[in-house]
Parts: sequence; C-alpha cells; structure tokens
Amino acid sequence: MPRLCRMLRLVLISISVAAAAQRCVAQQKIPDAEKSLLDSLNYERSLKGLPLAKWDEGLARAARKHAELMAEENIVVHQLPGEGTLVRRAQDAGASFSFITENIGRAEFVKDFHPGWMKSPGHRANILDSGVDSVGIAVVEGAEDLFAVEDFARVAGQHAVSLEEQEKQIEGLIAARGLRVLHGENDAQRSCSLDRDYMGSSRPRYIAHYETPNLSKMPENLDKELRSHRYKSAAVATCIPKELGGASFRIVVLLYDVNRASNPLNEGDLILKPQ
Repeated sequence: MPRLCRMLRLVLISISVAAAAQRCVAQQKIPDAEKSLLDSLNYERSLKGLPLAKWDEGLARAARKHAELMAEENIVVHQLPGEGTLVRRAQDAGASFSFITENIGRAEFVKDFHPGWMKSPGHRANILDSGVDSVGIAVVEGAEDLFAVEDFARVAGQHAVSLEEQEKQIEGLIAARGLRVLHGENDAQRSCSLDRDYMGSSRPRYIAHYETPNLSKMPENLDKELRSHRYKSAAVATCIPKELGGASFRIVVLLYDVNRASNPLNEGDLILKPQ
C-alpha cells in the first residue's frame, strides 16, 4: 500500500505540473522540443516543492542565438570567440534580470538532454535553483547532433531585492560558518566607495570586494577563508551596483580576528571577482 500511494502521488504531481505548465504557456507558442524540456525541468522543481519556472521570451531569444552559434561552430561552450558574455547576450535579447545562469548541451535526441543535465551536479543545481523564476530554452539542429541551451534567471521587477535584504542573505551565509556578524559596523559600508582595500578605523585581516549574480553563492576564495577558523567576526555591506540594471550584486566583506586591531592584510586578497 505505501508503494501504491507513492505511485499515485507521482501521477498526481505529474498531472498537476502538466496542467500548470499548460496554463503558463497558453498565451505563448513554444516549439515542441523546448516545451518538453520546460515540462521536464518544472516536474523536477515540483518534486522539490519549488515554484515552476515561467517561460521568458527574452531569455529564449538569447538561448536560441547561442544555440545557433554552437551548432554553426559544432562546439559546446558557454562563450564563443567574439561572442558577448551570458549577461550581455541576455540583455541584448531584451531580458531584464537580477541574476542569470545557463545549461548547455549536445545530444542526438531531445529526450537525452534533461537526464544528462540532472546527472551533472552543476546543471542540476541550475535546474533546482530556488532563486530563479524564469527560463528561456532553445534546441537547434546541427550537422550531426542537436544543441540545446537553457537560460535561467530571476527576472528583474518581479522579485526586487533591497540592499537590506541582500545584506541579510550574506550575513546568514557568514553566520552559518561560525563567525559573528558585526551589526552597525560602518567600515564595510564606507568601503563601498572603493574598488579594493577598505575605509575605516578598524583594520580587517581580510578584505573581499566581489560581484555576484547569485546571493546564495560566495566566491570560492572567500568561502575558504571563512572556513579556515582564522577569523572571529565579519562586517558586511551590500553596495549599489556601478551599472544599474545589470545582473550582479556588489558585496564588501571585512574579516577580523579576535583582536580586530592592527592586523596585517593578506597580500593578493584585496578584491575577488569570480567569473
């Protein structure tokens, strides 16, 4: 009986996802190949209790242009020579977003793309990212195989994140690694006016200026420092992006040891800008 209940639950979920997806795309004509991938990723999201990703035409245009270039060059890569970055491609296609990620692939049949992505930790993470709400998909036929692109994003305007909310998210990540967050610390906020280094009276042991399209992921170097147990406290500031309307958040993190005074700065750790 428990096994039968689980089977019935999966059937009901599948029906629910199909119905929801049908409502989402009722006003839009999505090609069969792209719609099958949209249904597959939303089924996975529903199993995890995540909101279904909505179809976005701007993201779809960006995905198609990149898929066409990959098919033309017969190569699978996120950026071809002479091509813009993912952020620039999506913006040029008319998409507006706060962050964006991408899955790409090559396969003989459409049905092979989704299982392959779900077996890859990075691609699976993009599909099941709770921070995205929209997606654009393209499948293009090459000389021998099919090329596919999924562009996931949090569409700007739908879930605007205030500087205060951004700061709370970063503080949560730091607190989860055992450091005390210094509330009311002004040095980090003053340091927003700089591209590197810090501004203030209390010299930090480590300084990180970085930009990220996803507040839930920190740069690898910063995460390594936070897990090193060399620091006891941290000051955090979220800064106004230099390019308004872009796809990145600007963050400053200052790390202190137990004394928080006259600490030497680690060479090479002034600024972190992950790709």
